Amino acid sequence: MATALPQSIQAAIERWGGRILDTIGADATRPQTPGDGSYADMLWYHLDTGGKRLRPIIVLLTSEALGADPEHALPFACGVELLHNATLVHDDYQDGDTVRRGEPTIWQRYGWEQSINAGDGLYFSGLGLVAQTPIADRDLRRLTAMTAQRMLQVIQGQVDEFRLKGVDRPTEAEYMGVIRGKTAGLFALPIEGAAICAGLPDEEVTRLAQVGDTMGLLFQVQDDLLDLIGQKGRDQIATDIAEGKPSLPVVHALNNAGADDAATLAGIVNKPRSETTPADIRRALDLLHANGSIEYGLNMIRTWRAELTEALQPPLDGVLGGVVTAIVAPIAESL
Repeated sequence: MATALPQSIQAAIERWGGRILDTIGADATRPQTPGDGSYADMLWYHLDTGGKRLRPIIVLLTSEALGADPEHALPFACGVELLHNATLVHDDYQDGDTVRRGEPTIWQRYGWEQSINAGDGLYFSGLGLVAQTPIADRDLRRLTAMTAQRMLQVIQGQVDEFRLKGVDRPTEAEYMGVIRGKTAGLFALPIEGAAICAGLPDEEVTRLAQVGDTMGLLFQVQDDLLDLIGQKGRDQIATDIAEGKPSLPVVHALNNAGADDAATLAGIVNKPRSETTPADIRRALDLLHANGSIEYGLNMIRTWRAELTEALQPPLDGVLGGVVTAIVAPIAESL
């Protein structure tokens, strides 16, 4: 699969990637003895596994495009990066994932107890950086309150996802409710936060948050499909199926396939992860392809991408249009 990023996004990563890590490092220093199992060791072990830093890049590019000094938005951007990674650390343990970005996950390396501590620490380190954003007091209060609201939205989405695992045939509306929480919240946050840093009025902040919401839906369904037809740097393909996670293609097939296919797929998805075999995964993937569920997911991405292209206006069309291209890059050959 092609994974090349747009030149504008790659240039932004090269420009800001080191600054993001340096700013985090000034607040959360690296351990004196790497591998000592301290909170600092876990934080930097996780961050050093990589990632595109897409969410902080969104903050910096958006604030700059809106006429603000991106240096002023840098603490908020770094806070968003830590908050995002906090959710990943907890999510890996909750889902039983042993590999992220080609390396053992935090819970696998340090134990599940310490992974909870590491994720909790990342939340508070992130909030601490957000609070350091050098903007007017009124705007900083808006920014911190909005950040807390978005993180509660993300956590509620995660709660709802686990509740949905016990549903035999979740609806598409239920699935959309989950991803509007757990994923879209962390795309609305950097865009509306950048708008606050730029001093935009409330109505414009709200409009841009809606753009971020759609971008989050696009990202999550891309991620669903990447798990099924691409490479996510995890321990196996289709781990979402093994985990019983209700991805969009699975939800589509459960509600639109014939009775026999739907029952077979439900049986595989509802199996305990430890009992799900490679043959089960192959069978599930065959059913998703045969019932048009992979293509359905791809069509949803095409639809949201077109909506974003229409919604984005100068000066953000070039910046956020590049972000949209970056989001779909891992599955671009299938679109």
